Amino acid sequence: MKIKAIHAMSSAQASRKKIKGHQNEIDFNIRFGDRQAKINYSGASSDCVIKDKSFLKLLKKRIKIRGNNVSLKSGNTIQIHLGWLPELTDKNIWMRNLHREVIKGKEVTTSGHGIDFNKQKSVLKRFSFWKKYLGKGEILCYRESEDEWIFFNMDDTINFIIDNFEWRLLDTGRLKGDYSGKQYLTYEYRSEHHKECFVLGAHGSKKGKEFIDLLIRKIPYLKETR
Repeated sequence: MKIKAIHAMSSAQASRKKIKGHQNEIDFNIRFGDRQAKINYSGASSDCVIKDKSFLKLLKKRIKIRGNNVSLKSGNTIQIHLGWLPELTDKNIWMRNLHREVIKGKEVTTSGHGIDFNKQKSVLKRFSFWKKYLGKGEILCYRESEDEWIFFNMDDTINFIIDNFEWRLLDTGRLKGDYSGKQYLTYEYRSEHHKECFVLGAHGSKKGKEFIDLLIRKIPYLKETR
């Protein structure tokens, strides 16, 4: 019998999120990019490309970007990566030891990463790690609302994370990323769509929006309404 993670997203929820994400890309391309651009279904590259030359010039001036590729996010939850991250978890060890147990009065799914926590913390302080999983583009864009888009320099975003976040390993095997004592980022095991893997992101409650609000307070950004 497969062990199911407590917070697994239903297939219906995942489908709705994917559809919304693709609509965001379509809307972004209409406003800033190529109306004829194909939607990125793989997630392995940037989501969109800015083609508006005057706006690109403004972005270069305000947030010092060096390219026009965009990683596009929206909503209360921000998913950075869904899949196995070998830098943080040995898949064979995790799956071999996966089990349910009661921790602090609650039944949870847990295992061992097979990678020392100090090594994990070292990885999470590497620019190259975040560039690989988060930095799919020189620009991070968050859709605030129907007509509001917030732009950050991706390198600024990554450097802020590696310079300021502290990480905790929970008994459940989750890794929590804190800024000034408040948790924003999570790395945890999921079992959904019959595909066991890990998710890294700002998820749970409104952590995605809270993470964006933190970036707004701490690094340069540009808000555009159109």
